[in-house]
Amino acid sequence: MISDRRLKVLCLHGHPGNSKAMQIFVQHFQEQGITAIAPDLRGYGNCKAIAPFAMLDHIQDLENLLEADILEHRHRSLNGSSDDRSEPEYLPECLPEYLILGWSLGGILAIELALRMIELQNSSGDKPKQAIPKIVGLVLIATAARPYSSLPKVAWWEYMNLAIAVALHWIVPRYHRCVTWFGKRSLIKYLIQQHSPFAYARISRDGARAYLQTSGYAQRALMQALRQGYDRTGDLAKIHIPCLAIAAEQDRHITAASTAETAKLLPHCEFICYPNTAHLLPWEISARLMADIDAWCDRQL
Repeated sequence: MISDRRLKVLCLHGHPGNSKAMQIFVQHFQEQGITAIAPDLRGYGNCKAIAPFAMLDHIQDLENLLEADILEHRHRSLNGSSDDRSEPEYLPECLPEYLILGWSLGGILAIELALRMIELQNSSGDKPKQAIPKIVGLVLIATAARPYSSLPKVAWWEYMNLAIAVALHWIVPRYHRCVTWFGKRSLIKYLIQQHSPFAYARISRDGARAYLQTSGYAQRALMQALRQGYDRTGDLAKIHIPCLAIAAEQDRHITAASTAETAKLLPHCEFICYPNTAHLLPWEISARLMADIDAWCDRQL
């Protein structure tokens, strides 16, 4: 996948999550010469929250991030071309364009960010139009504009078996059969369907770190939004950029049906549902997932 434009990919993690969990995407795009960034959202990873916040505060943070990136790009362009503003890098059409890739909560934020940019483009505010980040596509993974869950109540012993499976993978990874015995009898059975060593490595490393680095403020912000009945399905018709919605057939956290509903309501959206996968499908079928994302990018961007 090669782009002749200044395409950048913004990768947004889920809950619990952090930037490390999205490195599988960042590395993939960077290997193809495409700049990709994966920030820690407020209250996650190394982005500490010092006070309560609402979910929409994430959108303002991301808007600020993209606007700062545009400003930095323009400064670099001007420095490289002295005072000659006729250089191509200074032209608005040569400013960065963004593909937003969001997983779970990150996908919800991708939708919110796209709607926010549409609102800014249509407003009569003082902000120059060329200063508004241009989003050219959305990749929405295991997410929905009206998320539904079919996750049953998790028993205490399933949490205990999760801890045992993670510990065993760290201590004796070569005994994978033993690790999966506990994993298949734990919360992990709702997160993946393909119990491979790679998936357990990701869960034990990135998943465990993400869980430990998710703040109480972030947890409360998400719970508040869910209690209020989050639903953006009525606004999806406003998003006319190309979208790719990806679901896992056995996802219990955000069901494949709710992802399919979102895909149906987006005017220009392709939908893929992978069998024998669950919410952590990027850690189950990473090669196939990346190939399908690349193929979609080649067709749409």
